Amino acid sequence: MTHGKNRFAMMGIAAVALVVASMAAPLTSKAQSAAASGRHLTEAQVLDLQKKFQDATVAADTVALGKLMADDAIFIHGSAMVQTKAEFFESLTKGQLKITTYESKDSKVTLFDGGAIVSAVQDVALAPRSAGAQPFRVQMRVSSVWVAKPAGWQLILNQGTPIPAPLAVRPAAESTAPSR
Repeated sequence: MTHGKNRFAMMGIAAVALVVASMAAPLTSKAQSAAASGRHLTEAQVLDLQKKFQDATVAADTVALGKLMADDAIFIHGSAMVQTKAEFFESLTKGQLKITTYESKDSKVTLFDGGAIVSAVQDVALAPRSAGAQPFRVQMRVSSVWVAKPAGWQLILNQGTPIPAPLAVRPAAESTAPSR
């Protein structure tokens, strides 16, 4: 990776850390004591929460999602669109696209006191709700942040970044200079 890409990646990590810190800071004393009293998640438990979130998203099950997500949850989509929990629910049930599959691979869990961050590559299949439109798939690198809240462990931040298609590699153009 080049120095510029490393700096860009570090800026992205710093931005996510800043958002996580600012969202985790207003935890109520009840949530703080829950986190401090040893209510820590294991990596397997975090991945189970993530799977339940994905399954509920595909099913557009806003009741299950309502329990899994904090009221102040924020979604940052690959298009840079930002949604609140209510806006996310609205798009799931009435939006232009329906999520038909939602699969993760290469999941990595980072545990911290009172929460966890999951990063993964996600393959999402979408079906347009309009007649005649073709379904399509997107691959995203996604980070999800789970924290201890009074209602239990909840998702507070989900941010996706599209993975671009590989660039086509072509041979360099032949030199037009005369050979000597």
